[in-house]
Order: sequence, then C-alpha cells, then structure tokens
Amino acid sequence: MNQTPATHKDPASKRVLLTMPCGPYDIAWGEDMMDLLKARLARGHDCMNIRSELPAWALYLIAENLRNPCTVLEHPRWDDFMKELESGYDVVAIQLKSVNTERCVRMVEAIRKHSPGTEIVIGGYGVSALEDLMPGDKHGHGQYLKENADHLCRDEGVRFMRRLLNDTPIDRPITQYQMPYAQYHTPGVRSLSLNIPAVLVALGCPNACEFCNTSAFYRHQKIYVAEPEQTYDFMRFHQKRLGVETMYVTLFDEDLFLNPEYVRELGRLIRSDRKTWGLRWITFGSLKALSAFEVEELRECGLGGVWIGVESGIMEGERSKTGYAKREGTISPPRLFEELHRWGVETIGSMILGFDFHTPENIEEDIDYFVNLKPLFYQIAPLTPCPGTKLYRRLLEENRIFSHYNYSDFHIWKDGVFELKNFKPGEIKKYYDLAHEKLRTVNGPQPLQFCEMNTMAYEMMKDSKSEFLRYQAAQARMLALGSLPIVRAIGRHAPSPRVKERIEEIDARARHAFGRPSLPWRLAGKLVEEFASWQMGKADLLNRPPVVSNPRTHKAYYHQPGKMRWGKRSKGGELSTPLPLPRTS
Repeated sequence: MNQTPATHKDPASKRVLLTMPCGPYDIAWGEDMMDLLKARLARGHDCMNIRSELPAWALYLIAENLRNPCTVLEHPRWDDFMKELESGYDVVAIQLKSVNTERCVRMVEAIRKHSPGTEIVIGGYGVSALEDLMPGDKHGHGQYLKENADHLCRDEGVRFMRRLLNDTPIDRPITQYQMPYAQYHTPGVRSLSLNIPAVLVALGCPNACEFCNTSAFYRHQKIYVAEPEQTYDFMRFHQKRLGVETMYVTLFDEDLFLNPEYVRELGRLIRSDRKTWGLRWITFGSLKALSAFEVEELRECGLGGVWIGVESGIMEGERSKTGYAKREGTISPPRLFEELHRWGVETIGSMILGFDFHTPENIEEDIDYFVNLKPLFYQIAPLTPCPGTKLYRRLLEENRIFSHYNYSDFHIWKDGVFELKNFKPGEIKKYYDLAHEKLRTVNGPQPLQFCEMNTMAYEMMKDSKSEFLRYQAAQARMLALGSLPIVRAIGRHAPSPRVKERIEEIDARARHAFGRPSLPWRLAGKLVEEFASWQMGKADLLNRPPVVSNPRTHKAYYHQPGKMRWGKRSKGGELSTPLPLPRTS
C-alpha cells in the first residue's frame, strides 16, 4: 500500500471524512440495488411493492464513537464529494462495496491529486475481495486500491479507527444512540414511512458457509460489539426517542442464536420492564442454532422476525448434497417455518439457485419447496463465487471462473460469471423469474402473510398463562386488524385465483378470531381499504422501472463526541456532475 508521509498533527485533532462511493449507482435486472425490499426481499408484487431506504449504518456508528471531528457523507454525488474534499480532511475513509470498486478508484485518484497529504482508509466487505483479484479487472482497479490506500480495514471498524487515530482507550464501550433509522413505505406514501432502528450485536459467523462473503471477511470468527445489557439499553433508548410503545428493531448478528444465553438474557431484560414489552427484534439465525429453542420461548424473548438461510430443500435428509453446518438442525425448515408463523414470528427466507446439484429436472421442485414455506420476505439469489471465499477459490482451481468476471458483477442480479454444472450462462435467470412469479401468484403480497400469522399468534397466545404472552396476543390482534383492510384491498387486485382464494380464507379466519369490530374500527378500515385499493390501481405509475439508482444524499456532522447534527439533504432523483473516468491502467 502507498504510505502518505505522516504529518505532525495531533491525531486527536485530525478531521475525518467517512463516505460511500459516489453515485448515482447502477440498476440490476430492472431494479435499484440500493432498495432492499423492492429489489430483493419483497420483489415482484406490482400492486404492493414495499420500498425501503437503508442508511450506511457503519459510517454513522464509527463517527459516533470517535472523539475526532467527523463528517458522514452518504450517497454523495461527485460534486458533493469534491466540495467536501476542498474543506480539508486529514483522513478520508471510504466504505467499499465490490460493485463500486471503479467508483472508489476515481475517488482515491481525486484525493491523491487534490489532497495528497490525506490518509486514505478503505473499509467494508469489498476489502476481502481485493485478496483474489478479479480476472475481468483488465484496468487493475483492485490492485490500484491495494497500492494507493494507506490502510485497508478488515477488522471491526470502530476499534480500527480508534487505533489509527490514537483515540484511547481503544476498547471503551461502543455506543449506538445516534444511529439513523431504516425507512419502509408503500409507493407514493413516503411521509408515512415506518422507522426501524438497528443495533449491531456482533460481526462475523463461525458457520463458514463456503459462499458467504461476510463470514469470510472476519475469517469465520465472531466479534461481539454489544452485550445483552447494552443492546437492551440501545433498544429502550430508541423506543423513547421515537415515542412509540410497539417497535421493531433490527439486531445485526449473523447467527444470534449460536449464543442461547445471550438470547435468554435479552429476553429477561425486555420482560423486566412493562414499558419495553412492546419491543420486538429481528435478526439472523441458522436452522442449527434455532433448534436449541422452542418457538414459544423465542417469542417470550421478544423475537419478532428471523432471516433463515434455507438455501435449498434438496439439502434435506438422505438427499442432502452439502455439508453446511448451519443446516444440521433437529427440525426441518417446513416445520420450523410453520411453528414460527403460528407464533407470529416473521420470516425472511433465502434460497440459492445454481448449486452443482441443481438440474433442469429438480430446480423447479426446489423452488416449490421454498415457496411452500410461505416466508414473509425472501431472497432468491443465483450462486455467487465471491472473491475471498472458499467457493471462489474452489471454482478457480476447477477452472470454472469466466475471464470476464469483474467487480461490477459482484452482486446477486447476474447469471453467467462462472461455469455451472448443469446450466448454460443465462439459464438461471429464467428460474429466478419463475421463483418470484410463484411467490407472487401462490403466496401473494406480504400483507397477506402478515395478517395471517398475527391472527394465528393471537389464537396461540390469548389464553396463555404468561402475562407477557397475553400482552403479545393483544399486540398481534391490533396488527392483524390493522392489516386486514389492506388484505381486502389486495383482493380487488389479486394476482391469481389462488391468491384470491387465500385472501378469502384469511379474511374468514380473522372474522372468526376477532368478531365484529366496533363501528369506528369498521369505518377506519373501510377508508384504509379504499385508499390502498386506489394506490394499487395506479401501481403502473408508481412502479416504473428505474433508469438509475439515485438515493438521497445525506450529510451528518459530529463536531463533539457522540453528538450528531444533520447537514443539508438532497431530495433524491437529482443528477449532478458525472463521475470522471479513472486513469488507472
């Protein structure tokens, strides 16, 4: 790596810029890669596509936990970045996603030209991909970053930056009070966005799936950032900050349930104060780790949703074709999903297409297996050999990586970067589309599953001996009744007769469980139903395919430790000066 001459400036007074690569960004298979729900987890429901805006949490987390004056620049345009660079920073740290490697090169070139004394830090999951340079990187962008960055961060980012800036004590607690919220909304109704906080619990995963980039980044180790008491404190703080009783919180941990005592202690803390009974957390978990719990216990610990890597139904029993440790549970995915739904726990299921055992004869069967799990949200992804992973190196040894595979292909919306055993390049896209079509026409949009599982949860918990679970039953009742008008509106625009029939069944079950609501409830429900139906009627206008990904630019200042002030934010959609071409060759 290039080593910029050190300055004599006191490290504690160094000014730090934390930024993402400059936009606007590319789209893939017709969708904005930055939109987690519309492009991935809720893809394919034209009449009810939920939208999402996710902040660059890592940048804000680092800024909150440094004593140095920091600025966060999220989704900048080129002129935003250049203007900020003119104000003079001692350190510029760029969060690298591999798909934006070329953009990152352009920014490093500009820093070297216009601010040669600035130290450059490259962090983020894209750093591990620089270990195995891509065969299609003909201009040497990966090598350029390795040679011209002063520091490549492949550690937990807060402590890495503290060491770099001599911000001691380095191991002091990491706080998470100033973090911005993810926002979720239906098309055209951004003003009614649902705000969901996030808390980082741990990084890395010992399950070591060969395809997993995030596990490989931390070399299959788990690094804790927050203990249960801290996590609970952050959740309670954001509950008060938002002024709500019922609140979902995303807990980032690639398999939280590997540590059962952590889960149980967090649950005990939530139950210890009636004011926090409305906290529900969403996290990631493996079949193996979840098998250590009864779903009732998980619900008593506050679990609201869990992302489970199903990957394939052909992994089951004697037909198993893989050795993934995370799949070695004592309960099958169909049984686990069914139990989670009965208790009102939301599910995000992920499936991979293109394993070596997939063939044209069995891949549709595998898709049907996944669809029948009825996950609330889902991720369908063609198998991706991520540089830095065991899978990439195995396929490279087998001479199956195509010579054109480049950093710009490093995302899930592509088919044709390596030689599949039983499919030609481009064929997996057909099955990707088929999976989403079946999710659309068999299960229907997310509100159906949401209403159904909350109705079942009410039935399961309303007569529980546990006061906490009876409270959860009352919450489930409100959530089911609140979503029922939207379910009825979807019935007017049902994508298939099968979904229409499912809506009628859900409606009948809800009427049986809850009886006839009060007149104000019925009137409010009718208004919601009519508005939702009107929104769905103009879905063609609200769901036009994007031409470019152009999220809003956010700027935040941290001039005092732990205190954040927002700068000017763009509305999004405005295009500015385009990025210059890199000179690297």
